[in-house]
Amino acid sequence: MSEKQMTKQEMLNHLEKGMDLVKKRYGSADEEYYSALKELGIEFSEERLIEDYARVKDTEALFDAYYKQYGDILDSEHEKEWVNSDIFFELIDRIIPRHFDFAETGDPFFITTALNELCMDDLRKADQKEIEKILRALITYSKTRDQHNLEKTLEMPDMNGLIRELVRVCHNRDASFRKLIQEMYECFDDMDPKIFPSVYKEAKKK
Repeated sequence: MSEKQMTKQEMLNHLEKGMDLVKKRYGSADEEYYSALKELGIEFSEERLIEDYARVKDTEALFDAYYKQYGDILDSEHEKEWVNSDIFFELIDRIIPRHFDFAETGDPFFITTALNELCMDDLRKADQKEIEKILRALITYSKTRDQHNLEKTLEMPDMNGLIRELVRVCHNRDASFRKLIQEMYECFDDMDPKIFPSVYKEAKKK
């Protein structure tokens, strides 16, 4: 076997090993995660995660805190090769939605996740209730983080354009929906007036 062929085989072996590790990670139950962490000297539980998240209500901030505390241990070489610092994102993504509503936490990670899932399909078929939930989450984000620039809210391009499309497909524009959009205008200084002109005028009268 030539050196080039050996290199190719090694690459295939690494790829296969990587796929096995990914399958192990995403196919493992929560308790397997806690057990693996315990073997590395890290005491962790669902209760702790819920308690910690309740204080910050921000996935990125919580992950950063865990990484600062445990990153060196998890990302070093050890027998549990399928376990590294990304385990915390996986646990947060699994557990937090069971106990918290992102419309009430305003967590940008879950807002972005919801937007990405929504945009993967035909927006014309989107459930208006799901859209309204995302808009409420953005309002919560603005109020709890004192962030009033829509374009700087998430790491996504053209938020005004995206909100315009979301509002456009919402056909039930009753008083409740108009109030929701009015709150959006009151929260974000740079929200495009053309998204809902009549509501924009009402918001600016206050």
